[in-house]
Amino acid sequence: MKIELIEDDPLMGEALAERLEIEGMKSRLWRSAGELLSATQQGLVPGDGVISDVRLPDLDGPALLARVPAEWRALPWIFITGYGTSAQRDALLALGAVDFFTKPLDMDRLMQRLRSLQQKRSSPAEASARAVDTFECPLGVSSEMRKLHRLLTRLGRHWSTVLITGESGAGKEVLARCLHRESLPEGAPFVAVNATSLPESLIEAELFGYEKGAFSGALRSHRGLFEQAGGGTLFLDEIGDMPLPLQARLLRVLEDRTVTRIGSEKPVQIDVRLIFATHRNLNEEVRAGRFREDLYYRINVVHLPVPPLRERPEDVPWLAQRFIDGWNAANPGARRRLGLDGERALLARRWPGNVRELRNCVERACLLSETETLDPQLLRPEMSAESKPSEPERVLPPASNRETPLAPAQLQGASSATEPSTVSLESYLRQQERAFVLQTLERYGWQMGQTAAALGISRKNLWERMKRLGIQ
Repeated sequence: MKIELIEDDPLMGEALAERLEIEGMKSRLWRSAGELLSATQQGLVPGDGVISDVRLPDLDGPALLARVPAEWRALPWIFITGYGTSAQRDALLALGAVDFFTKPLDMDRLMQRLRSLQQKRSSPAEASARAVDTFECPLGVSSEMRKLHRLLTRLGRHWSTVLITGESGAGKEVLARCLHRESLPEGAPFVAVNATSLPESLIEAELFGYEKGAFSGALRSHRGLFEQAGGGTLFLDEIGDMPLPLQARLLRVLEDRTVTRIGSEKPVQIDVRLIFATHRNLNEEVRAGRFREDLYYRINVVHLPVPPLRERPEDVPWLAQRFIDGWNAANPGARRRLGLDGERALLARRWPGNVRELRNCVERACLLSETETLDPQLLRPEMSAESKPSEPERVLPPASNRETPLAPAQLQGASSATEPSTVSLESYLRQQERAFVLQTLERYGWQMGQTAAALGISRKNLWERMKRLGIQ
């Protein structure tokens, strides 16, 4: 059995390597997450398991586990730390780790765990399938999405009505499906319907069902979506666009937990978890008279806001890697990789279409790239809606009364010449700062001490800047 050791403390790393050798196992020692990630991007074949410190100088454990390729995530990961908490353990296990040890290590117990894993080791195909399944539910590596995931594990024990809000494409249905898996046993139905996908004349019949002969064309009885979701979850998307008459009927369902089919007088009891979603601001819709206030309070028992992708840039590489892994799994023999230039290209975009746009962008790059590493040019913004100013036009003084500023591409260290020329000064300076910090980190091999010294700041200040700039 060959173990990948990721430990920045040389004494601890060498002690683990020596003990593994005594136990008849081989090991390969990595001093940082960046060192390992660089090797994986070169196509390094992984060993049989991973032992990793949680607190590494450049990335923490969850972020590292999220960024490695699928074949590495499929390995059994064991994390070690001197500052372990139960919450941290739960978060790592939720991401797919198999165990968690605190320092000082109980070496005998650790070796026993490794031997147990060696006996249970499965084929690479099975391990890859398990990795894909494990990563269906976690939502991201950003603090916002981790917080949402922790909340889902608590909500899973209760059947309270949930309202999910967020921009189109931000991942509201993914969040709903994750909550469904946390709440219900495997095989329970998950029924999703978009209130805008059906003609207004058909929504009532589809939701509540109808009896034979209830109207012209009703040749047989039909169970509505509420009944079809019995024992499971009904996800009603874009609830903010539902017509007012139907809102009244929906309110009755929420109050009585019964539905009455069209053409029937007999109510049917329903046992279903209800999750609603909308991209609209329902408070404003209520004030405008387009949404019932009493229904709003009924569906807004637990509110889960999904932040747009531009507000959680650390999730962009994580999501992109998931989409690449999915592409590789669906195309036997394919081996696409993101690469650092590709990651920078993705992070330079604003993603007005959120996760949906990112998925399409990565899929297009996987299709069109001529090399294993995705062509960064295919990941950069196109001349589309996202390259237009999102703010109102500014009225500028006549050209004769102002100096002509340099374009971004004319400035040394500019991160992207394709960004709109009307970005705010604050946004532009942030881009330049981020590009300069990234360049310095790469120059010094992501060694935090050397990078901080080169920048003339403390390690603590460097960490804070990286967090603010969305650099993992």
